[in-house]
Amino acid sequence: MKLALSFYGSRGDIQPGVCLGHELTRRGHTVTMLVPPNYVGFAASMGLAALPIGLDSESYWDSDRSRELLATRNPVRKLRLAQQQVAEGFARFDADLAETVTDLAADAGVDGLISGPLGQERIHALAEHLAVPMATMRFCAMSENGVVGAIPSSRTLPAAVNRASWRTADAITWTFGKGPENRFRARLGLPAARHRLTHRLQREAVLQIQAYDPVFFPGLNQEWGADRPLVGFLDLPVDERAAVGEEVAGDGPLSTWLETGPPPVYISFGSAPLSDPERVHTAIRDTARVLRIRALVGARGGSEGVGVGTDDVFVAGAMNHATVLPRCRAAVHHGGAGTTAATVRAGLPTMVASAGADQAHWGAAVTRLGIGTSTRLSTLDTATLTDGLAVLLRPDTIRRAEAVGAQMIAPADAAAAAAKAVESAFARVTV
Repeated sequence: MKLALSFYGSRGDIQPGVCLGHELTRRGHTVTMLVPPNYVGFAASMGLAALPIGLDSESYWDSDRSRELLATRNPVRKLRLAQQQVAEGFARFDADLAETVTDLAADAGVDGLISGPLGQERIHALAEHLAVPMATMRFCAMSENGVVGAIPSSRTLPAAVNRASWRTADAITWTFGKGPENRFRARLGLPAARHRLTHRLQREAVLQIQAYDPVFFPGLNQEWGADRPLVGFLDLPVDERAAVGEEVAGDGPLSTWLETGPPPVYISFGSAPLSDPERVHTAIRDTARVLRIRALVGARGGSEGVGVGTDDVFVAGAMNHATVLPRCRAAVHHGGAGTTAATVRAGLPTMVASAGADQAHWGAAVTRLGIGTSTRLSTLDTATLTDGLAVLLRPDTIRRAEAVGAQMIAPADAAAAAAKAVESAFARVTV
């Protein structure tokens, strides 16, 4: 098949799509990745054809408006700036996506479309326009179910409450999203959509790959069935990570530092800049001193070296989770799906300091499982970090984290299951 995969956002949004594209290519299909301009090279390093869509998702945070958005404490001003940012980003995304996919279909042909979470309603419209099947990929349990609710909670709530919360969330999303979606449909000459995307996907039996592990949501696989399979977390093949510029803990300053002391706590907050980096750096430095631990800090755009005011803290850029995390004792991070998967798979007790999107859901999940704790990144300081690490370093938390990590689906098996589901679903539609 000739497939186009649209994945938009940060590294955590792009990488699972690249993993799926890599596996589909290995199985003999022709794959074209549609990704932000700054991730075209990332996809190409994995041997995939890639075309740019939308804005550079790294420079998104480097504009004057983004810096003001991070700095302002005025909630009204923050909301207006965020709305402007989102509107500008989606305007460019819509224009590029419509042109790129229709041109690709005309030039080389497209037999199916696959979308990440961002922009899936646009891919649904394009699939309708081109009369080809589509599939989506989700990175968390983010549609109606009875296992977990729309509002993150570490408590187990009644199934009816959970389902009602998702219906409310879907109604709100549809209220604010139907205008932009129907303008995109009009661009393609399609009639306006009259029902929520969740209803349309379910009615049309569209494959919705759940790219995360069922161990985090017991019972969800059985509730959703074949159209929404929980295949496990997709990850890059270990032997190909060097191709994407990740630091491995084999040689160099990082390896030397790891070997000169006890296993550190891994700390990273994703690709977005911190609104108050000095507060976070102070918390890391002071907590390391109080608890007498070492900290390995993954910093956006960081370079290797000892920093943040103490020899017990090492600051690095992009790191190879598969080689670094097994040499750590616990993890503190933003709660991205990929980072959560990597730390838990390594058997590390995990503290999630969430900032947005699905991150709070992963914080609630690790808390429910008893393998860690969670807080908000905006409240992270010396006290909350010290308290959180006290939970992570308890023997019972360590034992549970190791047990959960051992149950997780291997990345290669997850990628194979996702690709097989695509092949089966698309074959069924095109017969």
